[in-house]
Amino acid sequence: MHYVLLSSTGNLIESYDEESEARAALQRIVASEPEAADDVALVTYGDDGMPVGDPAFVKDLAGIH
Repeated sequence: MHYVLLSSTGNLIESYDEESEARAALQRIVASEPEAADDVALVTYGDDGMPVGDPAFVKDLAGIH
C-alpha cells in the first residue's frame, strides 16, 4: 500500500509508505491550518497503483481531531 495526501484541487502534498506517517502528517497539517480539514484528503493506493476505497478527510479518520 501507498498513502498520499492530496489537496482538494488534486495537487500532491506528500506521499508515504506507512499509513501511520500519512495520518500523523495530516494531523500536523490540520493542527497548524484548521481550515485544511476539509481540503486535504488521505488517499490509499494498492500495489497496482489504483486507489483503494474513497479519499478520507480528517473527520473520517478515527483518532485525528
